[in-house]
Amino acid sequence: MSGGAPERPVFDTEPVLALERQPALPGGGRWSVLRTWARGRWSVGAAAAVLAAAALAVANGAFSGATLPGVLWTGLLVLGGSAALGLLVASLVGAPIGAEATVCDLRGPLFGMMGLLLATSQGNQSMIVQLFAGLSLDTIHLAVQPAVGVAAVALMLAALSARLRLEHTALADPENAAACATCTPIFPGRR
Repeated sequence: MSGGAPERPVFDTEPVLALERQPALPGGGRWSVLRTWARGRWSVGAAAAVLAAAALAVANGAFSGATLPGVLWTGLLVLGGSAALGLLVASLVGAPIGAEATVCDLRGPLFGMMGLLLATSQGNQSMIVQLFAGLSLDTIHLAVQPAVGVAAVALMLAALSARLRLEHTALADPENAAACATCTPIFPGRR
């Protein structure tokens, strides 16, 4: 509008998603929460990362029959994905009040791990080869699988970032922090 009249929203409701910059919380960014974790949380994260790496490397056959480029990107995906999964699992255990783990928080780790399982399997009869049956094996192993793996790791890192933001808010401003109110808590007896 022109003429100095204030703009009115088209609808009389608040926007669902506001793309405004949030004020900085005291004590650093969301990743600074990692410094407050106890040894127990780091131990849980390390154990989850080792188990995820073992599942991807051994049970899935991630390195069997792979060429050198395949071994390199598979190794990077196994390391990055298992580290992200370990941090995600640790963020769910022992979270402060206001950042409790809910069932909704399990989507990122589960879908991310499924993507990593698809991205690191090397057999000719693997699920991803069946899904992309019209493509050559080289295209699947050197283009499709790395893309699926990068997307899986990005999904887990986004879920981790959201968990750490929730925990940072719970520690910085406990009165206004709240986990998802419509989700079922994973550990309901903790309150």
